[in-house]
Formats: sequence, structure tokens, C-alpha cells
Amino acid sequence: MEFIMGSYQYSSYDKPTLNLLVPDRWKQLRQDMNLFRSVEPEVKIIGYTQPTEELRKKGVTTDTLPAYTARHCYESFDKYSQDPKKDNELDKDLTRRLINMGHTTPLQAIEFTFDIYGTSKSLQAQWTRHKIGVGWSYRSTRFVEASGNKFVYNIYDYISDVDKVKKLLRIDEEHAKRAIGDYNKKRDLGSTKQDARKIMPVEFATDCSFFANARALRHLFDLRLAKKAEWEIRRMSGMILEEVMKITPTIFEDICNNTFGKLKKD
Repeated sequence: MEFIMGSYQYSSYDKPTLNLLVPDRWKQLRQDMNLFRSVEPEVKIIGYTQPTEELRKKGVTTDTLPAYTARHCYESFDKYSQDPKKDNELDKDLTRRLINMGHTTPLQAIEFTFDIYGTSKSLQAQWTRHKIGVGWSYRSTRFVEASGNKFVYNIYDYISDVDKVKKLLRIDEEHAKRAIGDYNKKRDLGSTKQDARKIMPVEFATDCSFFANARALRHLFDLRLAKKAEWEIRRMSGMILEEVMKITPTIFEDICNNTFGKLKKD
């Protein structure tokens, strides 16, 4: 059985499954409880590097553009057969060899831009530690009223008792409600937005645009898809991986198969 995602065919063994990466057994429960301003994450690619029309006619795609650039290193443009389909496969093979050799500088040729929704301030503090080849445009609560903040609720996947999970979620909910109430009180008393926002809990949601090149994304995935990574950034990284696999499967297929394949075995 095969699943089709973009131009890449996943076998039933290696298809990305977020529930394998971050089991979210209580997602439906959170929705049924109608928690105060609860929000779930969402990832959209809104832009990415594409080769010129001249190169596209030769068979170069976003997925193989790094391999095309790498041919300057080896003066290997003479390897092309002038058959776009064959040359595309040739560049895919070169892409895999570059990754296996650790020659990943050419991957910087590909830049992605995402709109990302439903991430917490806690997650923001973690992934903004990545500095090279990445950037963000974040909603600023210095300038935007935080009274409309939404919240990312914990998933508590390690707890099997539904009654305990309900109680925990209600505690989180009361915390969120109290934060909004206290924020509004501070604003009514004349506090600036930037001073009033400091009482917000780290689970408040903040949306952003995120931009990263393919090399930087591979580094991010290496760290943030690991089992020891916190569940929220692991989930978000898995969602980003699913999106880039639709466009550049050759560049990320090893990470996809290593991550989800091992989970499938377990």
C-alpha cells in the first residue's frame, strides 16, 4: 500500500504520522471540553525557492536545485544527457550523495517561508535559539493587545486516566482565564501593553511567519524530532517536515524515514 504526498510516494512503512511522533490521545477530549480559547497548531508553506524557467525546462526542480549548484564544485555539468527526466533523476542521486558526504552547503539554495499558527510562547523560547539560516516575524504583544490571546493546552499523553486529564485541563483553563482577566484589569488601570503582558503564562499562543533554508531545517529536525525534545516543538517540527516533504522529498527523505521508520518499528 502506498500513500501519495506531493511528488513523493510513501510506503505504508515510512508515511509520516504525527500520532506516532507525538501521541495525542486526548485531542478529541480537548475539543469536546470546549476549553477557553483553545487553539491547535497549523503549518502552511506560503513561499519557497524555485528555479528559473530556463532551468525548469532542463528538468531542474526545487528539489534538485541544490544538486545543480553543486555541479560547479565538480565541473560535472557534462553528466547531463539533455533529457529533462533523466537529468532530474541524476540530480536526485547527486542530492543523496551530497547529504551522505555531509556536503550540505548547496542545500542553502532552497529557502522556505511558512505561516505558523497555534504555537505557545514556551515553544517560541526554544526554537528561536536556532540562529543560522532561520528567522521569524512574530506577533508582538508589545504593540498588539494581548486581551485576545488564545492558548495551547497540554496534551497529557502520558496519563491514561481520563478524569485526571479533565481536571488537569480545567486547571490550565482557569489559569488562562485568570491571566486574561488580570491583563484587562492592568490595562484598565493604565498599564502599557508591554507591562501588562508580563503576567501571561507561557502557554499563550503567538502566530508567526517562519523562514529557513533547507540546510538549517535539517539541523532543526535533527535536534527537535529527537525523542528527548519537548512534545510541542517535536509536534511542530513533524508538521513542518510533512510540508517540506511535499516539495523537496529527496532533501528530507532520510530524515523522514529515519524518524518515522524507527517509530513504526517501536
